[in-house]
Order: sequence, then structure tokens, then C-alpha cells
Amino acid sequence: MPDPAMLVRGMDETSRWDAVQELRAHTATWLRVAPGSSVLDVGCGPGDVVIAFARSTGPRGRAVGVDASTVMVDEARRRAAEAGVAAEFVVGDAMALDLPDDTFDACRSERTFQWLADPAVALSEMVRVTRPGGAVAVIDSDWATLAFEHPDPVASRRIVEWFHGTRPGQTVGRRLRGLFREAGLEEVTAVARAALLGEWDPDTQPGPPGLPPFALFIGALCDAEVLSEQEGATWLAQAGQVARDGEFCGSLTMYAACGRKPLG
Repeated sequence: MPDPAMLVRGMDETSRWDAVQELRAHTATWLRVAPGSSVLDVGCGPGDVVIAFARSTGPRGRAVGVDASTVMVDEARRRAAEAGVAAEFVVGDAMALDLPDDTFDACRSERTFQWLADPAVALSEMVRVTRPGGAVAVIDSDWATLAFEHPDPVASRRIVEWFHGTRPGQTVGRRLRGLFREAGLEEVTAVARAALLGEWDPDTQPGPPGLPPFALFIGALCDAEVLSEQEGATWLAQAGQVARDGEFCGSLTMYAACGRKPLG
């Protein structure tokens, strides 16, 4: 991102989606983070979930966040210090965690697998560092379900198809249950929620909260010659007018999978 702070703001906005809050609550029930627990968040972003876990684990527990972005880790450390909690944050690779086997009682990841070349490898790493009997949970999106109400459905379809391609694991959300079973996890369950993207003021916000600025990815589409400059400008103007009329609506399906590492 040309402006890392914009990415942090986007992460915060997405975390406030009702669908994300509901899936977090669902997985938190499964993870059962309690005083004295040790928990790992893979792809922790700005660290709010880890900070909440640190409050739950207390001084006898351990809450750790790993992220590939130094910007995210620095922001997470700043927030933890501000909150006065003893959360740990390190820069690391989700597909090669620098952590010992059988370390954590619970391990989770959120909106990270979609960016990875091989989500199955990342899940195997999460299972490896979880203790036998421990809980694993992953939340992620299915970008093939992204849809907008717009006067130009042809250009909108081209935009959405391009947007899919920006994420290697564009359909990983729908694949989570299968990945959990292939990883040998037990008691596997999966749930889905639709995130509704309807609150957008184009005069004060660059795009629907939680999504990249529309002008940013329209510019990328024009650079890639997927859209002409005129097509891009027209689409943006029409999207803005739809929003001003109070009729903008979009949706994205998100999934959560939970499982348990076998005792044997």
C-alpha cells in the first residue's frame, strides 16, 4: 500500500463489520481463552484480538501475535502498551512459524489465508504449534462472492474479477472446512456470514468502510488496461451517485472454521 496507515485504518474498519464481529464471537467460544491460557494469532494485524486475549489470559498466560508486516507489528505493540497489557508481537511468516511444536492451547487466524500462496501450509504450521487437544480457528473471506449494485453491471463484473486476482486465496473461505479435515483436525465445523456493505458517504470516505479506496483499485485497473480511463471515471462517478442516493449496496461472504488437534 502506498499509505500503510490507510491499510491499518482499513483493517480497523473491516473488524467492525457485523459479520466479522459475529464470526469472532463464534470462534472465541470455541477457543475458550481463559486465565493461564497460551494463545497465538497468526496474521494479527494491528493486534486488537491479541490484546483482548491478553486481558483474558492474565499474568499467568501468554498472548502472541505474528504478522509479516513490520507496520502492523509496530502498531500492535503501540496499542498493547497503550492498553497496558503484556501481549507479545513478532514479525514472522505464517507458512514457517518460528515457534516450537505443541506450544499453544489455542491458535487462530483471521483474513490472512487469502493472501497466502499455500493456506494449507499455514494451517499445518498452526496445527504444529498447537498442543494436542488444543483448539484451532480460522476466519476468512470468499472474494468470489463480492458483489455491488451498480448501473453498469458489465464494468462491475470486470472490476470484481480483477479484485479476485489481487488475493492468491480468493476462495479460501469456502475451502476452510476441507482444509481443516485434510490437516487432520477433529470436531471440525464451519459457519458463514454475509458482510453487507451499504453505509458509504462518497464525499467523506474513499470507499465503503473496510474495502480499499475505490479510486485506488480503479486506477490499478486502468493501468492494467482492464478498463479505459473513461470507463474507470464513469464507473466511479456512477458509484458515488448511487451512494448519494442512498442506494449503494454490496456484499461479501465470510467463513469461520473450527477444529481440535487430536490427542494422539
